[in-house]
Amino acid sequence: MEDNQPNVLLMMCDQLNASVLGTYGGPVPTPNLDRIADGGVVFTDATCPTPFCSPSRASLITGLYPHSHGIVTNVNRRDYPAIPAPPTEEGIKETDATTERVLNAAGYDTHHYGKWHLLDDDLSYYPDMYAEHGAYAEEMADVFGRVRERPREEWMDWYGWALPVTTSPALEGALRAYDGNWRDHQYAEFVGKMGRLDLPLEQDFNVRIADKTIERLRVQRSGPFMLTCSFNYPHDPNVVPSPYYDAFDPAEIELPANYDCLEARFGGEWSRQIVTDLGDDVVREFLRIYYASCRLVDDQVGRILDELEAMGQLDNTLVVLTADHGDMAGGHGMVWKSTSAFYDEVARVPLLMRYPSRFPEKRADMGASLTDMAPTILDVCGHLSRDHSSDMQGTNLAPYLDATRPASEAPIFTFSERLPANPGHTRDVGPELIGNFMVRGKGWKHMVYRDGKEFLYSLVDDPGETCNLADDPAHARERSMMLDALATWLDATECPEPGLPEGL
Repeated sequence: MEDNQPNVLLMMCDQLNASVLGTYGGPVPTPNLDRIADGGVVFTDATCPTPFCSPSRASLITGLYPHSHGIVTNVNRRDYPAIPAPPTEEGIKETDATTERVLNAAGYDTHHYGKWHLLDDDLSYYPDMYAEHGAYAEEMADVFGRVRERPREEWMDWYGWALPVTTSPALEGALRAYDGNWRDHQYAEFVGKMGRLDLPLEQDFNVRIADKTIERLRVQRSGPFMLTCSFNYPHDPNVVPSPYYDAFDPAEIELPANYDCLEARFGGEWSRQIVTDLGDDVVREFLRIYYASCRLVDDQVGRILDELEAMGQLDNTLVVLTADHGDMAGGHGMVWKSTSAFYDEVARVPLLMRYPSRFPEKRADMGASLTDMAPTILDVCGHLSRDHSSDMQGTNLAPYLDATRPASEAPIFTFSERLPANPGHTRDVGPELIGNFMVRGKGWKHMVYRDGKEFLYSLVDDPGETCNLADDPAHARERSMMLDALATWLDATECPEPGLPEGL
């Protein structure tokens, strides 16, 4: 294989909370993520452009914020055919200037294996897409068919997958005691049947994704490549096979320090309702499965790194590991992602980058966003043209990592948004948009909602985000600083007016 241009291996997770990972000081051992961190860059303050799957994924590959690329809600029309979706719902088009399209045109071999969640056009630069409700579902059709012959209470229907599950006594007891009104909720089964996945490990989707990535590496003989390995874990379905399920004892799982700190605004949301209705033992069961999913992914990362190393291409490959957004994972008394909050549990993401010939090992506290990944990857590969950089809103982080530019000039703030669905479910953002926004930087976090409600937190003194200082006159200067940064960003990225609620 020629090695005059770097390869790219992008590994993604869905709904991965950085703070649970051993690499970030969390409770889940992650020796293979540590391999990327050793000799690589660990971004300590990276955030997603929105705590929402499809919009964040679109930002990562286009370098644009959701209000610019126009994908502001999940794209389900073809990725998740079991979910009713408007026929006009739009995802990524062949004409979109994505990282992979640019590199493919420059001679890179480009492939995507795993979760996509942006399917619209069939993309020429992904010739053998392997997705959860495409090739994987076809491979598993006979298995799922046999599972459906079992009693209905023994399996979970996850958007068409039929998953045999054994639930814990703690969950079963909580469900017997529960007398609430969300049994018909669209996600109720994903909670009521979470537990041990009773399938062989080799049939797990995330293991299959790693298998496909390794198979591609083994036949890659010439020219540079960009491979995307996109895991579904630790996103639902909240099931995980043995031996991972058995590796964590719920009784030994500690709940987060801010577990009992919840703002009233978020008290009625689904992420909180699960906890309110089913109790602490079910939260620990959720975390058991969540941690086990992270551990399984770490092992798959290790398998892929081993293959790269055996090929002699590990150090010639830009390795990136990240996630589209986080999970509340017990923070503020919530689990899952179904909250309108921008707490760090859902807005902050892990971001690891390793390319030792250019980037020295370091922990980087600069403001980094998934939107920065497209220009940064293209720069490393030598294909960030003036046209591409001018069309992208993300920042090329590479010069700050290799000291071409002073670290003191690196981005300070990051931004995240939640926008209302577009008219007609197209990618045309409304002309008078008012969104919910977050700005994070200089040790502060500010969240602004379309009804005018604000939250201001000191991440230095209050990393758990438990004390809202937005109305405290003693912190008026910090509030003004964050609002100014947010307004400047909205203007620079041409967000439709008025953006912020009137009066801010």
